Amino acid sequence: MSVPSQPSHPTAAALAQVGCSCMALGVSLFGLARLDLPITRYVRSVTIHLPWDQLTVPWMAFTSNWGDWIGQGWRLVFLSLFLLAMAWAFEKPHINRVAVQTLIAHGIAALLANVLKHLIGRPRPKFVHSGDWQMSFSFVSGLDSFPSGHSTASFAVATVLAKRFPVVGPVCLGIALFVGISRVLRGSHFPTDVMGGAVIGILSGCVAAAPLREWRTSLQEGLHYAAIAVSSVFGVLWTLSHQMEDGMAGLALVAVGTISIVGGLWSRKDYWLRGTGSSHPAWPVTASMLLMPFGIAAMTTS
Repeated sequence: MSVPSQPSHPTAAALAQVGCSCMALGVSLFGLARLDLPITRYVRSVTIHLPWDQLTVPWMAFTSNWGDWIGQGWRLVFLSLFLLAMAWAFEKPHINRVAVQTLIAHGIAALLANVLKHLIGRPRPKFVHSGDWQMSFSFVSGLDSFPSGHSTASFAVATVLAKRFPVVGPVCLGIALFVGISRVLRGSHFPTDVMGGAVIGILSGCVAAAPLREWRTSLQEGLHYAAIAVSSVFGVLWTLSHQMEDGMAGLALVAVGTISIVGGLWSRKDYWLRGTGSSHPAWPVTASMLLMPFGIAAMTTS
């Protein structure tokens, strides 16, 4: 008895999702590239060059110092080792798996980031005074800006923790974003370096947190989450960097956009906490997928 062939619809749907995610990433990174130099110039304008560089805006100085401290590679390794110790002390196999997965994600992310740094050879912000730069293979210090290593490693570890401990997932990813922002404020990286690192980190975390045989599904999932993250950051930065043509109308659009994004995230809250295997109705998830893009569109229209 022959086995009926499987329909091709799931494969077509998966390819369509990957294509849409890649398009969203491409458009968002292209848009962010246009903001690289203006943001870098602004950071320079609020930086005092003493024996060491010091930001004059308090919240920027706080973010720069603490984000750099949190994102150090050895501290991320220490976090993984701490989880291993807790798993051994309290006999928690699940935590042991999470600790190993964070180490694997960190390793994958670090390898990819360092290879790309030297293949691309992008100059760091302090060496750039115009928007033009050429890719060139280099091991020279200062020509290793893309991607941000701190951001790549932080998002890799945060993604594993977010997948395994959904309740604290937003906090973990928020801390990773905090680290990424600190890299821009310190003048070490451009926004596209940070977002490129975030994409690599999210992909590394998704692959490390799942069985190796499911790597295709993991990459698809990672691209989906990375596209949402990068598009959201681009939408916020684009809104903040452009003046509103009509004060009240622009303010109303920003308010509607903010409410829609918050509503979309809130409606997806239970889905994140239950996990993808839940049998509950999926309409809140569909609603959130409509609300969040609408919110970003409304904000960027202002």
